Amino acid sequence: MKFTVLGSGGNTPTPLPTCDCRVCLEARREGVPYARRGNAIYLHDERALIDAPELVWETLNRQQIGEVEYVFLSHFHADHTLGLRALQAFGLEDPPVESFVGEVPTLVMSERTRELAVEANEVLAHLTETWADTRVLADGERLTLGDLSVTHLAAPIEPDGPDDVSAFLFEDGESVALVSPDENRHLPLDRLPPLDLWIKECGYFRETPAGELLVTERAEETSLAHELSFAESLEQIRAVEPDRVVLTELEELYRRSYDDYERLAARHEELALSFAHDGLELAV
Repeated sequence: MKFTVLGSGGNTPTPLPTCDCRVCLEARREGVPYARRGNAIYLHDERALIDAPELVWETLNRQQIGEVEYVFLSHFHADHTLGLRALQAFGLEDPPVESFVGEVPTLVMSERTRELAVEANEVLAHLTETWADTRVLADGERLTLGDLSVTHLAAPIEPDGPDDVSAFLFEDGESVALVSPDENRHLPLDRLPPLDLWIKECGYFRETPAGELLVTERAEETSLAHELSFAESLEQIRAVEPDRVVLTELEELYRRSYDDYERLAARHEELALSFAHDGLELAV
């Protein structure tokens, strides 16, 4: 299997508009890999896009990806769904045009994601009705994509809450890769097979590399009460022991540059850990 990280950022991409911190200034000056667009992954084997952030249209062009047959949504949040307008590009009929809509991609998601991202949004509901064949997967359900099988693993964002989040387990008979780009705190780790590759949420940092406070105790008790921290992410990695792990959803608010992440990865060499950047290619 071959993956490309189209975007390694999160809800706050880098550079963040109007921000003049050192990370954003560097990203504007240097571009990729210091600049990060919203979180999205592309699986080349079966031409599958995982998540659709706002700039995914431009990012697919940047990576010269010419075909998308499947779009997987990990959850309903805006930074993973607002790029669904790209469905129109994927399914547009070539000239001479008779109906505009040609062969549309398959949009794969959970019932919960469909309820919250599509049915609750008149614009996205109309868009997906025309420009996608929607496939809804239950927890544990398996989908066949050519020579690959994909298993849907659902999890809640909050303890005892509904299963708002989807992770996707890709298998080709030789290798196993799990893609869980965000909201990983309550993933069912005990259901995972041995992993050759895990592309997962990084988790938030309490401090900058220089030790400056990023997150207060009050924030951790309120707005971040159900968010995964970087320390908790490391605990998950140690519990699962994947052959390789790549951390994504690298928020601008973490105030870390590409170089900072490279140094941090070197300090965790025993975990076969690295941090994603836009354009990163992964083979497994």
